[in-house]
Amino acid sequence: MIPTFTVNDIFVMMQTLNTRTLIGFADPFQYLTKQEVEKEWESTYKKLHKLKLLDFVDGEIKLEEGFGNALWIMSRTNMVVEILRDVESKSLFYFGNTNVVECSRNEDNAFTLYTHGTPDSTWNDVIYPRMLMGVEGKKIQAKTNNKILIPTREYREWVKNGEIINEEKLVSLNENQDVGTLVSILKQSFQNKIHNNRLMIFHRENNKWSLEGIHVLTSPNQNWTFNMIRKNEMELLEGKPSTNIEIVASILDVLRRVKEKKEPVKNS
Repeated sequence: MIPTFTVNDIFVMMQTLNTRTLIGFADPFQYLTKQEVEKEWESTYKKLHKLKLLDFVDGEIKLEEGFGNALWIMSRTNMVVEILRDVESKSLFYFGNTNVVECSRNEDNAFTLYTHGTPDSTWNDVIYPRMLMGVEGKKIQAKTNNKILIPTREYREWVKNGEIINEEKLVSLNENQDVGTLVSILKQSFQNKIHNNRLMIFHRENNKWSLEGIHVLTSPNQNWTFNMIRKNEMELLEGKPSTNIEIVASILDVLRRVKEKKEPVKNS
């Protein structure tokens, strides 16, 4: 049986390795007393020892080799990829130089750790197939090359409800552009949605974490890509109808920009 870990377990593991920042999780110990935190450490250590993932040798902590390597990648990574599918399925990928560690959320909000191969093989064999769910099969041609700006919060609500609730916001946000055709196509896509997959890439640049992201909305009548942008100090999504090839190209473009900026992985 593959072991699962709570958020508290994960934070204990990371703090054991003196991790400064753990992308993808909020600190569960922020409002706990010192005594409560100590109890969490004790509980996690006992759990790991029972799982034979941790031992004490001459008064020092010794981690099982594969488990220790996975934790080390998570604690020293320079790039984290988060995939959120239909708001329900969430995985975080922590990239190392030679391997990638996936932290996958289960139905009970516990997490399972998996170690994948090289960064390139993880992109090709794991990340791309998940992001392209709903795209397979029939090739759908883009019905227009025009783009539309959408407030991020409203987009999440529209996907959840399967409809555009306030069209006037789109009209005002897109100024004098005629977005009538795009809105009509987008309505059908929301109503007939197959999947809404979000890819977010966190990368360290100049010792600070930056973010790039894209949504892929699939439906029988039209697939879409939505790039995360900032305009007039607002977080927006810039969407356009996309073919299968254009979806892959959009993801590759995000990855290319990240690779140009991110720092090398720290080995110590």
